[in-house]
Amino acid sequence: MQIPEEVIERIKQENDIVDVVSESVKLKKAGRNYSGLCPFHHEKTPSFSVSPDKQIYKCFGCGEAGNVISFVMKVRNLGFIDAVKYLADRVNIELDFNNGKNNKYHERKDAMYKINTDAARFFFANLRNNTEAKEYFMRRGINQSTINRFGLGFSMNDWKTLLIHLRKKGYNDKAIIDAGLAIKSEKGTVYDRFRNRVMFPVFDYKGKVIGFGGRVLDDSKPKYLNSPETLVFNKGTNLYGLNFAVKNGMAERYFIMVEGYMDCISLHQYGITNAVASLGTALTENQAKLMKRYADKVIISYDADLAGQKATLRGLDILRKSGFDVRVLTVPQGKDPDEFIRSNGREAFLKLIDNAVSLIDYKLGKAKKGIDFHNNEMIIRYGERVTEILADLNPVEKDVYIKKISEETGLREQSIYDMISDKITRNTESIEDVNYEQKESQKSYIEPAYIKAERSILKIMMDDSYFKMISENISAEDFAMESHKELYELIRTLKEKNDENLQSKIELKCQNPEILKEWISIKELVLVVNEREVASEINDYIYQIKKFKLEEQRKNIMNDIKNCERRNLFEESLKLIKTKKEIDKKLKELERD
Repeated sequence: MQIPEEVIERIKQENDIVDVVSESVKLKKAGRNYSGLCPFHHEKTPSFSVSPDKQIYKCFGCGEAGNVISFVMKVRNLGFIDAVKYLADRVNIELDFNNGKNNKYHERKDAMYKINTDAARFFFANLRNNTEAKEYFMRRGINQSTINRFGLGFSMNDWKTLLIHLRKKGYNDKAIIDAGLAIKSEKGTVYDRFRNRVMFPVFDYKGKVIGFGGRVLDDSKPKYLNSPETLVFNKGTNLYGLNFAVKNGMAERYFIMVEGYMDCISLHQYGITNAVASLGTALTENQAKLMKRYADKVIISYDADLAGQKATLRGLDILRKSGFDVRVLTVPQGKDPDEFIRSNGREAFLKLIDNAVSLIDYKLGKAKKGIDFHNNEMIIRYGERVTEILADLNPVEKDVYIKKISEETGLREQSIYDMISDKITRNTESIEDVNYEQKESQKSYIEPAYIKAERSILKIMMDDSYFKMISENISAEDFAMESHKELYELIRTLKEKNDENLQSKIELKCQNPEILKEWISIKELVLVVNEREVASEINDYIYQIKKFKLEEQRKNIMNDIKNCERRNLFEESLKLIKTKKEIDKKLKELERD
């Protein structure tokens, strides 16, 4: 099965590598890059680096490297095609295959949608027969029409009710566990994930059931429980209620972003049908891209004080950088949107929407809290707070807000500009420190000379000026590493076809993560060679490559000769001695050349 190269390229571009890696590795900003503990080997000090600019990862401890596709292949143990499909689903890119119905990947996805739908129907039926669960929704002001529309349900207070039901419908335990509906204990016992909870089916933007959220009816913990990540459920890509919002047309092209399922459902019930919820995670670039299809403005209405939620604010900054007009709606008296709209009605909530302030104004307002402008130390603290907020704004925005702050607080405009300049300088020094640390950690992974020679020759081979010289003096079989043999043939073939965008083409054709790892290493390799000495360097690299290959062959033959002598296989031994002499002759010729 072939996926067009332009589609693969689009999927790579839409899946930011930092977002994808963050699902598996805890990353921390380190200068221009992000660092964390390598998922491919055990380590205590982070040596794993992710570059958002180059969209690659590299471990300076074990040497692993690759792009977003190879990362998914390795971490999720998927083949190339399945990894591309996984990433396509993650950013809602549809892959249309003529043989899709027969494709195992699509079959697994379709089966998961089906099992989720059957589970949702089971939970929905349970709700009709459980008075306590029905009363919970009635107390929260949710009517039967809304229950039906959102498919709300109930999971029984039992360890195997859903499991038994799904088994009867023909599903095996593996399929139920893979869908996140059941858990297998260390002792091998399989049991329901959701028990004694009101259930909220989660739909994708097309309206397919992809997962569930469950809330307890008592005081047990955790209060909320969501489906784990599955083949069809990715919290960082979907939004609760988006399918209902899109279905209603989005005439005004803005979303109301709330925190919880009940907030979203209540707003829809009161006719505010552009409400969506964030599935309990900080907003991601993929969610921003998804929303951008339908809206230009996002109004945030979260329960808690946003200023104390760094992850949430980072998510809102992502929305702002994605081109949204981001505004913050503050519900009076610390109420949540659900409680407010039930107590005050639709019109009162629409007034709150009209009075929502911009994200920057909200942050600046919070920065002033607790500051006594007659106290010098507090003024300095306030200056540091606003510097953090203003540093990443564009020059026009900076000018507008600095003027406003100066007028409101009496701080001189130039003082604020100076503080921002100092912050940028400190950040630059921090980047230099991080680069030094990465160079130091790189020393921990030392590669043999022949690998550097092979990589160097493949790097130089990309240059039209030296392609002919290299291809005439070395063949794929001279390389020791299998990945380098394949890359040699790939470069040679594409060069002979005069393909444009050679580097991109090579990366797209590297469908084996080990080959891609080598290609990334070759691309990142920095060769410091005087232009007049390139030919001499090429000859030296070719010498090292051929010499290593011959020496390895000689070493293997010597071992074979010893084995034959031990077993009294004299004829075989004589043949091997003859072969060894031929290799010795080639080595001498190589030295002379």
